Amino acid sequence: MNRSIFLFGASGHAKVVLDAARLQGFGRVALFDDDPSRAGGVVLGAPVVGGRDEVRRWVAERGTARGIVTIGENRVREQVASWLLGQELELATLTHPSAIVAEDVTVGPGSVLLAGAIVNPATVIGVNVIINTAATVDHDCSIGNAVHIAPGCHLCGGVTVGDRTLVGAGAIVVPGICIGRDALIGAGSTVTRDVADGSRVAGVPARALKKR
Repeated sequence: MNRSIFLFGASGHAKVVLDAARLQGFGRVALFDDDPSRAGGVVLGAPVVGGRDEVRRWVAERGTARGIVTIGENRVREQVASWLLGQELELATLTHPSAIVAEDVTVGPGSVLLAGAIVNPATVIGVNVIINTAATVDHDCSIGNAVHIAPGCHLCGGVTVGDRTLVGAGAIVVPGICIGRDALIGAGSTVTRDVADGSRVAGVPARALKKR
């Protein structure tokens, strides 16, 4: 069966999600982007059809097609997903075949688990989340909505991550830590203390970054 899916966002992150979609058996993939300069282009052989005005038409022609917002910036990804839902369009969930996900893990719509990711038991992942390449999420973690766990991150057991937070590439979060909403964890950091809402931390161990 040649299933259809659409991706909204035609930058680099779309390439990674497009690869996972094809490996999951989606043979018909179209991309959309609000940047008019990308319309009419091609990403890994998939056409960039147009912007928001074209999404409903494309879906109507294919009946039950669902989509994923392939925008790396958390707040923008959340906003576009909200718009799609407001248009009564559905969000899909994608898991790369090489990802390892425990049977009892809950994954919200619009989320993607990419190549080499590992998610262990009793973990809950919200909507529009990116668990990126080779990231690991251990047991009993809670990942909020529109979070990005970047490539090579390692969350130990019992970690909580709030909505729209970015955990940068290669960061390590020790067991039981609570990271608030809209926080930024710098690449390569080791988080050993709770992180408040809106905080920006980096380093080993991670410390608050000075405001400019």
